Amino acid sequence: MGSVMRVIQISDTHISAEHAFFDRNTRAIKAWLLGQTCDLVIHTGDVSMDGAGAAADFEASGRWLADMPCETLCVPGNHDVGDLASIKAAQPVDDQRIAAWRSAIGPDYWVRDRAGWRLIGLDAMLLATGHPDEERQFDWLEQQLRTSLPVAIFLHKPLFVDHPDEGPRGYWTVLPEPRRRILDLMGRADVKLVASGHLHIHRQLRHGAIDYVWGPAASFVVGDSQEPLGGERKLGVVEHVFSVDGVTSRFIRPDGLEDLTIDPVLHILYPSPARDEQVA
Repeated sequence: MGSVMRVIQISDTHISAEHAFFDRNTRAIKAWLLGQTCDLVIHTGDVSMDGAGAAADFEASGRWLADMPCETLCVPGNHDVGDLASIKAAQPVDDQRIAAWRSAIGPDYWVRDRAGWRLIGLDAMLLATGHPDEERQFDWLEQQLRTSLPVAIFLHKPLFVDHPDEGPRGYWTVLPEPRRRILDLMGRADVKLVASGHLHIHRQLRHGAIDYVWGPAASFVVGDSQEPLGGERKLGVVEHVFSVDGVTSRFIRPDGLEDLTIDPVLHILYPSPARDEQVA
């Protein structure tokens, strides 16, 4: 029998140095993690509430990530390194924000070969930016997918909401052109899993031979300020168990969580009306 690898996916902790609205949930998640036996913890982005604008939030995030029970890998979210200028012009992805992430948290894209699997972390926030690192990441991804190993990919923004061929979903997903490039590259490898965060929902579905998992948030859910995006608005984590037989993914709800919504404090965290619909 081949080896088995247990990976815990967490997402959207939104650690803040200034605001404690959701600390009860991130404390509960951390307490649960400290009691786990696992091979990897993978954080699928928005580690911070506003690392893209406040160094203190990265410092607080680093403290939260410390002392994990196993190696912890992270990919950045929009709150960490910014977003497309056309969507969130106040915090566009740029050299300074990428460098701050790499210095405080670690690489923004990475690969690990474990237990007969290749795990790939992507920086979804580079996609469609035109930043030089966008093409570097595409070239790197093409190289990493030249493998006979089964592959799992982790990123912040999901590739799509309902279908790989859907049109643009604005703030919520990777845009269609880079999505198609990634899907084309995925078609050259044995990709079994794509796991993302960002939507603050839990959802799992299969397209073709690939399981897509939208990881739940660890901080808050979004109420009426979020359009319907499928899935369930509930906090938790996802356990992925990798083996020679494939990967199984299941939602876990640690004790002590409360499905707090961001809506009552939206005006405090996001004072600009232009950003009120872009909170996840």
